[in-house]
Amino acid sequence: MILDLLLIAGATGASLVGAEVLARIYLRRRDDWFVHAPYARSEYVVDPVAFPQLPPTVRLAANPDGERGSKLPRPPEDLYRVLVAGGSAAECYMLDQPHSWPAVTQNILNGTAGRRSLAHVGNIACSLIPCRTIDRLLKRVLPRVQSLDVIVLMVGASDLVDWFEKKAPPEIDESPAKLHLFCTEHPAGGFTWTPTGTAVYRLARRAYTRVARPVDRRTNVGAARLKHREMRARCTNILTEAPDAAPMLDRFRHHLTALIRTCKEHSRQVLIARQPWLDADLSPEEERQLWNFGQGRPYKSEPEAYYSIKLVRDLMERVDQVALEVAVAEGAPELDLRARVPSTLDHYYDFLHHTPLGARCVGAAIASKLAELEAAQPN
Repeated sequence: MILDLLLIAGATGASLVGAEVLARIYLRRRDDWFVHAPYARSEYVVDPVAFPQLPPTVRLAANPDGERGSKLPRPPEDLYRVLVAGGSAAECYMLDQPHSWPAVTQNILNGTAGRRSLAHVGNIACSLIPCRTIDRLLKRVLPRVQSLDVIVLMVGASDLVDWFEKKAPPEIDESPAKLHLFCTEHPAGGFTWTPTGTAVYRLARRAYTRVARPVDRRTNVGAARLKHREMRARCTNILTEAPDAAPMLDRFRHHLTALIRTCKEHSRQVLIARQPWLDADLSPEEERQLWNFGQGRPYKSEPEAYYSIKLVRDLMERVDQVALEVAVAEGAPELDLRARVPSTLDHYYDFLHHTPLGARCVGAAIASKLAELEAAQPN
């Protein structure tokens, strides 16, 4: 009896090990990378004290292709298909899905009389992702994306924020970032033999999401921003100068050039939606709405110093100029969004991120530019 039990236990263990090995091989061979898990759904209740300008509930829904957006009608060849990539201002994390500017863009395009085809705008932007990492991400994602007409890039701010958080180093660290940190589903990140660290668990979770469509519900989302604003407001070490930004700008130029060329391999056109920001002189009370641009990440530890908003505005101007120069050099159409979004706290809830009103301005401007580009294409 004991021998039989040992044999059964051994066979069961071997089967489990075999299943895990096969699952790991399957995931690595498939090499699927998704910023959002296909069919994922989230519902967040926004802290009303931290964000009185925002709607109380934020909903996020990913389509089967892992994009924040509606399901693609089939076949995709019949669509005017747009994909958005970039950092947090493109991600629109704190905006309800219909209020995000990619959704606004899609709705405006499809509401335009006389359109030749249905427009679809998918969004795979994510916070704090620098240009060089977006390039690596798209090289993983784009081969499985069919019939792209335009890739819209809104980039630059994350590169500057990353440089500030690393205390403005004179030499830029080019070691590859951990790409899996920006993806909900991926074959990397290291498997373990703990139950939730196995490849079998990842496959089971993936299947459950696709079949059950669970909703991830959270409350008090954004409440930490109150603490982050207080950190900046009470800091007495406000830096009005930074080391030479030329190395950071040079690397941004290099990586944006590479990113545009990667996009051109998979899309008919690339639109550089130049990153807008709150470019205005603010009162002390208005500045209390701002929270980032410190040396270090405030959600990990309290920064010892912050960069002045005037300095940040000046450097954002230089980042924007590089984006314009690269777009012209690479023959990519560009759009100056600062001219389209008023620099007020009705349109921004902090230095970089838009309220629903601001997102409507962005979405309308991009929709107009895309309609112009589409009309110029041969039938």
